[in-house]
Amino acid sequence: MKYYDEEKMHDLRLLVEKELLGWPEVSTKKMYGCPCYKYQDKLFAFLVTDGLVLVRVSEQDKGDLARHFDIKPFQTSANRTMKNWPQIPLNKESDLKNIIPYIRQSYNLSKQLK
Repeated sequence: MKYYDEEKMHDLRLLVEKELLGWPEVSTKKMYGCPCYKYQDKLFAFLVTDGLVLVRVSEQDKGDLARHFDIKPFQTSANRTMKNWPQIPLNKESDLKNIIPYIRQSYNLSKQLK
């Protein structure tokens, strides 16, 4: 299973990286073919085709996301469902602007980990 299509997501990836790579101690790395975003060595978000997955999300933020977006749990190629990793549709720049606060929260939760 291919999680990420660079040709389709190129412009959105550039917008995501323009925002996230300006945050302190954020780096990017490819994992499973997807651009991933980490605070130090802690993964907090990654892009998939037509979406973005948050790795660290509070229950309240998950509820807020579900009210505003058609989210679903991230599904791995091994048919494993990552229930706590919401996949948020991301198809245009305006979607990204609405998702940035939730990405920031995932980033902040990563900063709190030891």
